[in-house]
Amino acid sequence: MLEQIFEQLFPLHMNFPLIFGIFMILGVVGGLAATKIKWLPVISGFMIVGLLMGPEGAGLLTKNTIEQASHLVQIALGLILYKLGCSLHPEHIWKHPKIILVSLFESGATFLAIFVLLMAFQFPPIVAVLTAAIGISSSPAVLVHVAAEMRAKGEVTENTKILVALNNLISFVVFSAALPFGLYSSEANWGDILGLPVYRLVGGFAIGALVAYAIVRLSHFLQPKTFHYVFPLMLGGIMLTLGLTLAFQVSFLFSCLVFGIMVRWFEKETHPITTTDFGYAEDIFYIILFVTAGASLHVKELVDAGWIALLLPLVRGVAKYAVLTTGGRRGLEYSFKQASATGLLLMPMAGMAIGLIQTTSHLIPYIGAQVAVLVFAAVAVLETIGPPIAKYAFRLSGEADGGSNKALVVIPEKEESEGDTTPQAPRAD
Repeated sequence: MLEQIFEQLFPLHMNFPLIFGIFMILGVVGGLAATKIKWLPVISGFMIVGLLMGPEGAGLLTKNTIEQASHLVQIALGLILYKLGCSLHPEHIWKHPKIILVSLFESGATFLAIFVLLMAFQFPPIVAVLTAAIGISSSPAVLVHVAAEMRAKGEVTENTKILVALNNLISFVVFSAALPFGLYSSEANWGDILGLPVYRLVGGFAIGALVAYAIVRLSHFLQPKTFHYVFPLMLGGIMLTLGLTLAFQVSFLFSCLVFGIMVRWFEKETHPITTTDFGYAEDIFYIILFVTAGASLHVKELVDAGWIALLLPLVRGVAKYAVLTTGGRRGLEYSFKQASATGLLLMPMAGMAIGLIQTTSHLIPYIGAQVAVLVFAAVAVLETIGPPIAKYAFRLSGEADGGSNKALVVIPEKEESEGDTTPQAPRAD
C-alpha cells in the first residue's frame, strides 16, 4: 500500500544518479542516528534505515531499485574481501600453523553442528550439507567496518581477520566439494557434475591471481608523488575481476578474496600497497552495502522458517564460540576474554553466504529454494544482532581505541627508513 502511495506522489523514473543519491543520504541519516546510541554501531543505523525504506517498510527502495544497485553492492563486497585477503599472506600463515588448525577445527565443528540440526528437523541430506557448508562462512563486512569504527588494533583484531578470511575460503571449498552431489540429485549430466565445481574453483582462483599479478606489476611504476593512485588502481582491479568473473561465470567473491591474498603474495616490501588506508572513499561503499542489506532483509522468510530460523544461527554461534573458548583459546594463547571476543566476532554472516545461495539457486533451483529459506533466515538474524555483538566484542577484547598492538600471527609492518617517503592516504578516523 505505502509503495503504491509513493508511486502516485513521486512518479519518478528511478535512474542511477537518483538511486545513488537516495542511498547516500539515507545512509548518512542512519549513521548519524546510530551515533546517538552508545551500543549501536554505525552500520546498524545504515541497515535500519534500509529496512524502514525498503520493500518490507515504506517501499521507497523497491526490489527493482535494489537490483539496480547490485553492481555497487558487489564492488563494495569485493573491496572488503580484497582487504580481508590482504591479511592472509600465505608464507606467514604457513609458518604459524596453529591458526590454521584452529580455523579447521572451528569450521568443522560449525559444519557438523548445522548438519546435525537440519537432519534432526528431517531436511534432505543434500540441503543439510549445502546449508552447513555455507554456514561456515563469516561476514568480513561487519568485522572490517566495526573494527574501523572502534579503532580496534591488536592480536584479536588482526587474527580474527585471518580467521574470517579462512572461514570464507573453507566455506567455498566445502561448498564446491558438495556441489556435485547436489547436481547429481537434480539429474545433471556427468560433465556438469564433475567439471562445473572444479571449473568454478580453479577459474575463480586463476582470475584473482592473474589480476593481482597485473595490478602489482603496474604498481611498481608508482612514485611517492603519485602513490595516491593506489586506491583507483585497486578499485580498477576489483571491477576488472567482477567483469571477468561475470564473463566466465565463476564466483566473484571468491576471486576477490584470492585477489587480496595474491596481491599480498606478489607485493614487494618497497611497494606497500596492501598497507595503504583508502580513507574516506570507503564510506561510500559501506553505506551502499549496508543500506541495501537492510532493505533486502527477508522478514517473510524469517517468519516462514519458524523455529529453525532461530535455532540455526544459535547452534552455529554456539559451535564457533565453544571452539574458540576451549581449544582455540589454548591454540592461540588467548585469555578467556580474548577468546570470547574472537568467538563473538565470527558470528555475523552475509556476503559469501548470499553469493553461494545465488550459485545454488542458479545451478539447482529446487534445492536452492530450500537452502535459501534457511540461510536467508539465518542472515536476517545474524546481520541484525551481529554489528552490536561485534561492537561489544571489541570492547571485551580490550582493543577498542587502539588497545594492544601485540600480534600473534600478524604480518609485521615494514619499518620506516629515512629514505622512505611514500605517502599514505589519510585515515578515516
